[in-house]
Amino acid sequence: MDKKVTVLLPNGRRQNVNVKPDMTLLEVLETASAKHGFDSDEHCLKFHNKDVSLAQQFRFSGLPNNCVLEMEPTEKRRTVANVIVCIQLNDGTREQGDFLPSSTVWHVVQELCMTQLEAYESPVIIYMRSEVIGVEQMKNTTLKSLGILEGRAMMRLIDKKPEDLKRQANVYKPAEVKPKVENDDDQPSTSRSAIGAAGSGGGGGFALTSEMVKSLKRTAPEENSAKEAANAGATTPKDEPAKPKYDWGSGSGYLLHHQSQEDQFEDNADENPGKAPPVVNVIGPRNAVLFSLDAANRNNDDLPDSFFDLTVNDLKMVLRDLKRTASGNEDAPLLTSNLRELERQKAMLAKLNQYKDCVLRIQFPNRYVLQGIFKPHEPVSRVEDFVRAFLANPGEQFHLFTIPPKKVLPSNETLLELNCVPNAMLHFSFVEEKLNTESNRFLQEKFMEQLTSEEGALFAVQKYRLTKASVSSS
Repeated sequence: MDKKVTVLLPNGRRQNVNVKPDMTLLEVLETASAKHGFDSDEHCLKFHNKDVSLAQQFRFSGLPNNCVLEMEPTEKRRTVANVIVCIQLNDGTREQGDFLPSSTVWHVVQELCMTQLEAYESPVIIYMRSEVIGVEQMKNTTLKSLGILEGRAMMRLIDKKPEDLKRQANVYKPAEVKPKVENDDDQPSTSRSAIGAAGSGGGGGFALTSEMVKSLKRTAPEENSAKEAANAGATTPKDEPAKPKYDWGSGSGYLLHHQSQEDQFEDNADENPGKAPPVVNVIGPRNAVLFSLDAANRNNDDLPDSFFDLTVNDLKMVLRDLKRTASGNEDAPLLTSNLRELERQKAMLAKLNQYKDCVLRIQFPNRYVLQGIFKPHEPVSRVEDFVRAFLANPGEQFHLFTIPPKKVLPSNETLLELNCVPNAMLHFSFVEEKLNTESNRFLQEKFMEQLTSEEGALFAVQKYRLTKASVSSS
């Protein structure tokens, strides 16, 4: 099917020119110039105020159908210069010579390959994707019509019948889809994921070593056999990872279907026999507690090296999160702004249905952290009022922000809109920069004397949530 372009002439008129894919832009210029009496050698074509190469064929020019080309005069007249034409034969040999663009293809072939041409029954010249078939067509085709105006050009001379040129050389056959092999029940699914991650290098900031995979293979069957011996007759999922003691650091919040408070405390007592629960000093409303990150780091320094060894359950949780993240990035469809807004509202409604409260931690420049519990629909101004009650200078202006990157939270937006549900870490800063030094006193002295450990802060959140869950279930 022929396409059409519109040429805007210097006199303001428009000329429609029907073009074929193998038609050069020079022929378009000559056709439009001949109809209105212009000299094509003194004009050029532009598309969006950019010069287009007249030697290009329309199929390779990148111009759309029904485009508008501006014909403008050039600074100097185009001159005709010899071009170097090289012809490659079937045996790989090449012959080249200088010719004028007005020379025919048959003249070029006769000059360079006259002796070899006698053995060809049906000679065919191929230049780029243009095919000049037969002697008669070679005599009617010039180098200029092929877009060879200057420089060098390479052609191929072959001996083929026209019917053979239409035959497809290579046919693509799609690979057969192999049937999926059923998973072996003897090997845990997390072990197979670990092997795949170790072989491919993994991603998402976590790499699995061969030692971890070997440890996982050795330990997983032992743990499964121990569980089967201890829980005979009970049906529990084989690869379900153990639930963490506290859910602050998981980033996914807590579920509404908790086990009863008595069972939870019994489990904690079994894990740490003879160890009393951490002391929690509530210093204000919203279960407010205050702790120091420096004290938590000092406690971490006393931990043995075995504390940082990855267990099988740790690997299972990491692999689960990596798989969930990778599948979310690869399978995510392209969405419009309206659909993205709709998905965001659906996610907010799901969070409102799942989480009835959120835990906020406000970190001060002196590395003290104030923790409080809020409702998802509360605005940031409520959080600011909560923080102001503990400040040593409540009259000073301050703002809360998240990092990275630094984003100051507006007071009129809700915690749910700012993605602070189910938990978030906020940072405190005075508007006046000179007050943000570590030596400055941010909180009142009476609250600084009632510090809680970081474990106690986690325990306070767990106790509050278990109490709320037991009340709602009853």
